[in-house]
Amino acid sequence: MPLRSAPVRLVPAALAACLSVASPAFAQFQGVVSLPPVGPGDSRLLGGAALLVRPVYAGSDDWVATLLPYVDYAHRNGFFAGTGTGIGWSFVNTPSTQIGLRLVPRFGRYERDSDDLRGLGDISTTVEGGAYWTQSLSPAWTVGASVRGGSRGTELDAGARRDLQLGPATRLAVGGYATLANGRSQRTWYGIDANQAALSGYAPYEASSGLRGVSATASINHFFGGRWLAVGGIGVGRLLGDAADSPLVRDRTSVGGFAAIGYRFF
Repeated sequence: MPLRSAPVRLVPAALAACLSVASPAFAQFQGVVSLPPVGPGDSRLLGGAALLVRPVYAGSDDWVATLLPYVDYAHRNGFFAGTGTGIGWSFVNTPSTQIGLRLVPRFGRYERDSDDLRGLGDISTTVEGGAYWTQSLSPAWTVGASVRGGSRGTELDAGARRDLQLGPATRLAVGGYATLANGRSQRTWYGIDANQAALSGYAPYEASSGLRGVSATASINHFFGGRWLAVGGIGVGRLLGDAADSPLVRDRTSVGGFAAIGYRFF
């Protein structure tokens, strides 16, 4: 995928504090970090900075880099807020099961980021609501599902994660998940209506609901100097079905990654 454009954006802290997935899903490389869960009597707060590199949209061969704060706060009562954990509350919060509600931002799509988007209009960044469930099958294996949505449609992610403790201060996580999308979501991101067709030169295209794609992720985090944390991750996604057949798709396989450094205050 050629790197034809790579604008860097500063995401406001209030928005960055929402960036999350409290499930295996990480469609935009949010939430793939695998820290040990907060247990009874424990809480944690980490702060730092992160760089996210991703396609302008899944299926694009243009990339965008986003610089944002890295925040991770979790309370023993189930409340969480942060770049890696989201803003929400696990109303079921046991060592093996978490069920809760959350708010998560959705990165937009802008014509200026790619010649392939000219005439299609901008899709601004917004906040979506959702619910999640995760279940630990063992100290190493976790399965889960997450649904999120808003005025642009609804998506469901489901998958599994494998955690590996490589050393006292180093943890590796690998996972995979599938994404289902309803018709409104498919039309928003991969459809081309009559007006867009007239302005862009693309033929009209209507994408229907179904399996949008599958993805695999890997991340590693390492504590050093006592309280400092370095994090890195990569994700690979493959579009399927109507999304993959959209005229907007230049490459059905998308790759992106992130790196962050933070300090654990408690």
